[in-house]
Amino acid sequence: MQKLSRIFLILISVLNGIAGLVTGVLFLISPDGSLMGFEPLIAVVGALPLADIFFRDLTWIGIAMLLVLGIPNTVATAMLLRRSGGQYGMTLAAGVLLILWTGFELIFMFNVAALGYFVVGALSIACSLQLRRQSTETSDRRQ
Repeated sequence: MQKLSRIFLILISVLNGIAGLVTGVLFLISPDGSLMGFEPLIAVVGALPLADIFFRDLTWIGIAMLLVLGIPNTVATAMLLRRSGGQYGMTLAAGVLLILWTGFELIFMFNVAALGYFVVGALSIACSLQLRRQSTETSDRRQ
């Protein structure tokens, strides 16, 4: 189970890292969403709270994609592949950020994809907590 959880975290971290970096950069390059065919999204986010400040275009969503999904998951991937000491803390943080992002999205613009990502975030948190606890117990036994 430990190996399966670790493989899951690596896979999710890689995929979310790539998705967050690519979409974040594309939204920054093309804030009108035209590079990805997301022009209709501007009307949807225009109804969100503080829309007149943050959601006139997709710039802030691009920044959030980079900071909330892209960078944390890319760092988590590197830490997992290097087996760094804080790897499961980083995957836990990335999972919590994913839950917060998709939770906001589910509240303000429910969609099935966000629900799927919410479940993935919850599974990431569960796997991270399990592996973090096991690695702590293992290091305690060694001392």
